[in-house]
Amino acid sequence: MLPERMPVRFRLSFTHAIWMAIIYMGIGYGLYKVVENHLNDSVNAALISSAQSIRDSRYSWENISLRDFMMEQFFQDPLPISPFGERQFIKPYARIISISGKIQSQTDNVVASLPMTLSAIRRAEQGLLTLETFSFSGKAPLRQITLPVLHKNQFTGDIVQVGVFLNHTTDTLRGTALVLWLVLPTTLFISVLLGYILTARALKPVRVITRAASQMGIDDLNIRLPVPAAKDELQELSRTFNRLLDHLEDAVRRLRRFTGDVSHELRTPLTVLRGEAELALKRERTPEEYRNSLRTIARESAGMSTTIENLLLLARAESNSVAMRWESVDSREFIRQLAEDVQPVFQKHQVALEVDSGNSTAPLCCSQGYLSLALKNILFNAAKHSFPGGVVLFGFNSGPDCLSFEVTDRGEGIPEDCLPDIFDPFYRADTARNRAAGGVGIGLSLAQALIRLHRGTISVRSKPGSGSTFTISIPNSAQTSVES
Repeated sequence: MLPERMPVRFRLSFTHAIWMAIIYMGIGYGLYKVVENHLNDSVNAALISSAQSIRDSRYSWENISLRDFMMEQFFQDPLPISPFGERQFIKPYARIISISGKIQSQTDNVVASLPMTLSAIRRAEQGLLTLETFSFSGKAPLRQITLPVLHKNQFTGDIVQVGVFLNHTTDTLRGTALVLWLVLPTTLFISVLLGYILTARALKPVRVITRAASQMGIDDLNIRLPVPAAKDELQELSRTFNRLLDHLEDAVRRLRRFTGDVSHELRTPLTVLRGEAELALKRERTPEEYRNSLRTIARESAGMSTTIENLLLLARAESNSVAMRWESVDSREFIRQLAEDVQPVFQKHQVALEVDSGNSTAPLCCSQGYLSLALKNILFNAAKHSFPGGVVLFGFNSGPDCLSFEVTDRGEGIPEDCLPDIFDPFYRADTARNRAAGGVGIGLSLAQALIRLHRGTISVRSKPGSGSTFTISIPNSAQTSVES
């Protein structure tokens, strides 16, 4: 449709123009009718008052003629009838006539044939007055009152007629209409013009935002939209869009780092594999040398397979594509088995593991394999970052709303500026030392993704030189919320 193809500013201005036109038409028609009704009421009141004054005069019609006294008394004053302030002398006419047609008295300006309708006569016989309007060719309308003369509430057969040509009324209405036709369209035009200008100015921040957004690209996500000073919807839109750009820039930065880290982590074992194979094929080797090369190739291949499998599991976990097998597990047995499984790694790093499960006997409702893998990765990370001879504390608590695990080491700690990134894949706070300690930097990322599958959270507190504490909280309703 045409309105949908119009620009927003034209659409708003067009709608504003329609509504203003309707409003102005209503105002103009209302003003015109108010003036018309006021003028008509004034004429009617003047006619009724004049007719009643003639009828109720204390002077006798036989002693003092109507023309000599009553007409001069009631109709010789000038009337201010012009819409432009001019005073004109319009003399109404009046007469006293019987229903038989005999004129008792009349003013000099009475027209040749004054109208007297059958309806007015019948109403006069009933003692009722009649107000009528007559039209003449080439003249203004005539407003006339027919008032019966009563004596002791009985109709005497005489009628007082007072009338006036509505020149002043038509002139006033014509002037009023002219003023309205001049003022209202002009006001409407000015209103529409100002509405268009205000709409254009109101939409100016949108154009600024659009230009700024069009200049953005994947390589310059550091650009931010200007925030309008006014606290309105556009300001909130700009701030929301800027927050979105912050998240997008951070995501792109992490993706680029992830791509580089993946390439680096896979390039090293591939280089080893290729080097061992080329070295073995360079000349004849003894069976033992071939076996050593094959062992190296098998070891590096296994490491690559583990990395790729962890990456696949991480991708599936982050996309909620992992099939969770929920089961109720004895918490003490679960923690005992977990501590037993990680002992070889702790012994390798010469670190002791202390387990404190408190007095809790609450069952764990979890996917045992995935929760165990997540906690093992956190414990392995604590062992790698502890000093030889150190201790790692592993605690478990059961609250009314959630189950919590806490892993605390007294190792090197994590710098504060690295805390937001430690759960990114392949991230290492100290690349050289961590690479020497083993691992590729996927453990914490995978642990976080698996804990989120349990509707849980993981947080870390750390101080360089004083160790780190990882806290894992899993709601008691994890299974119910996932199944529903």
